[in-house]
Amino acid sequence: MTINPILSERFNQEFDQATPIQSAVWEHMVAGKSIFGLAPTGSGKTLAFTLPMLTNIEANKQVQYLILAPSQELAVQLSQVIRDWAKNLDLKVMSLIGGANGRRQADKLKKDHPQVVVGTLGRTLTMLASGALKVTNLKGLIVDEADEILIPERTEDLEKLAGYLPDDLQVALFSATDGVDLKWITELFGQAILPVSVGQTVPATIQHRYQYVDERAKVKMLIQLGRHHQQALVFFNSINALVAVQSALRHANVRVMSVGNNEKSQIRRADAIRLFKKGELDLLLATDVAARGLDIVDLPLVVNAQIPTRKKTYIHRTGRTGRAGKAGLILNLGNDHDVRNLKRELGPDFDLQPYDESLLIKEKVATDPDTVAETVASAAPQPVKKERQSERPVKARPKTKVKAAKVVDEQPIKPTKKKKRTKRNKDKGKPKWAKS
Repeated sequence: MTINPILSERFNQEFDQATPIQSAVWEHMVAGKSIFGLAPTGSGKTLAFTLPMLTNIEANKQVQYLILAPSQELAVQLSQVIRDWAKNLDLKVMSLIGGANGRRQADKLKKDHPQVVVGTLGRTLTMLASGALKVTNLKGLIVDEADEILIPERTEDLEKLAGYLPDDLQVALFSATDGVDLKWITELFGQAILPVSVGQTVPATIQHRYQYVDERAKVKMLIQLGRHHQQALVFFNSINALVAVQSALRHANVRVMSVGNNEKSQIRRADAIRLFKKGELDLLLATDVAARGLDIVDLPLVVNAQIPTRKKTYIHRTGRTGRAGKAGLILNLGNDHDVRNLKRELGPDFDLQPYDESLLIKEKVATDPDTVAETVASAAPQPVKKERQSERPVKARPKTKVKAAKVVDEQPIKPTKKKKRTKRNKDKGKPKWAKS
């Protein structure tokens, strides 16, 4: 069995060849087998499950495939990609995410009759419990970023999900890291899972560098990157740190937005990603959950403003650059303790090197972070810039006027004469209790 001819023809027009993970899983998925696809980030996992899934869908108005994503952003992105391919077969795709109006989503399910539903676990369970989402004729469950969803902390929710699903179900899991307990998943969904692993954990085209900086110099470096229009995705471990740095960057007139702030609406977060992809933002600040699965073409630089403590987190951050075999740069900013812990966590598989020994900011020798940032901006791989066509006007940053310094002949400094004060003004300014 092969991919649908219509989809296959389009794929051959847009791509030279299938990626290793696509070639490895397509036949298994078309045949209805349950698999665990393990491949590096940026290796084409989305189309690895999208094309065989669409091939297997029958022409009726029933939900036939359910796809789970760990974040709202990734669920929206997946639904957009799948919808773009599904239109070739007149199939409908719908996303179910928190932050959107639940009643409207329920009405849309009844009205549109999608064959594919992409959602987050929480909202999907809500729709199943209410009866708005019916999975009687479901053929398959696909879990993207499976290492973030299929975890012991979510056992209760996953057991609820399994209770709604048919017994004869195809289960397809995809991840960039091997952190999934397949034995547990087999017991949970009642399906034997076939492991399919291809490629290295992290592409060899990505450079891993670190720079010693304190918190103040870290912000200055980000400001300079923005002023040099060096586009970068900047990661933080906490929302509080992200908000503080974003405020400083905006004060410095850097074109910046963020994803990962819980107070932001889904629309604003989607808008930030859209503007960043169009090149109308220089820096996009993110936390790990919000940036999972972000597919930004030709992103040259990822900055870890706060260095992650887990190898799995580092791998997922790394995957935002160097996608599809292209070059990428990871710059880790932190102190000696941060970098030492990162090296220990990553092990010998990662060639983590200082960005440039002459640019290291040491405790006793102050190095200008502006110079460091200029060098980083010039060294990062530069994407081919397209003409920017904004859907809405973007205010230009005010130009900073630099006044020329006046050249003044040095003259000996004359002592200033002490002004004589009259008796009337002598005590002026003193408190009443000090006046004689």
